[in-house]
Amino acid sequence: MDKIRLATKLKELEDAPNKKIRLEQYTTDISTAVDFLLLVDSLDRIRDKKIADFGCGNGILGIGAAILCAKSVDMYDIDEMMVQICQENIKKLGLNRVNVCKKDLFDSTKHYETIISNPPFGFQSTFDIEAFIEKINDSSDSFFFLYKDNKKIRQIADKNSLSVQRLGDIALAKTARFHRKEKLMLPICVVYR
Repeated sequence: MDKIRLATKLKELEDAPNKKIRLEQYTTDISTAVDFLLLVDSLDRIRDKKIADFGCGNGILGIGAAILCAKSVDMYDIDEMMVQICQENIKKLGLNRVNVCKKDLFDSTKHYETIISNPPFGFQSTFDIEAFIEKINDSSDSFFFLYKDNKKIRQIADKNSLSVQRLGDIALAKTARFHRKEKLMLPICVVYR
């Protein structure tokens, strides 16, 4: 599937009207999602694979993987509102072999061929990125996640023998009153094994 057709399908997705800042529910913009998914697909880690999307939000990454012919996709989020929106998006696109449930990713016991994620960046939360890496490493054959590109994540990746590839900039839309800018462009990378 080409970039334009994937982006067109992902534009159909609904998003949550009210985001929870403490959960860092920033929307993954379509351009970033498409670039990320096509990178993972180019490494033959989506088509015909059992995929999990940890912290799925509105489902943009997991639904994108389903569109790119994943064998099955399980999506997890700890927020009931996001789970409901994701379920509506799955139904809207008429997708099969896609499930979403309200569950903390650390409570998942399944093993997947590929895990994809856009976890919290640690702006407003105390999300432990190293514990996250340990969990997805133990739960998959391979994993790919988006993260703010900085020295710390590259050191963590190096320590864990992970690959890092600069992806570009993610556009984080203003979601709280205390945000000064309408949109923040943040350097982003893909961390993977």
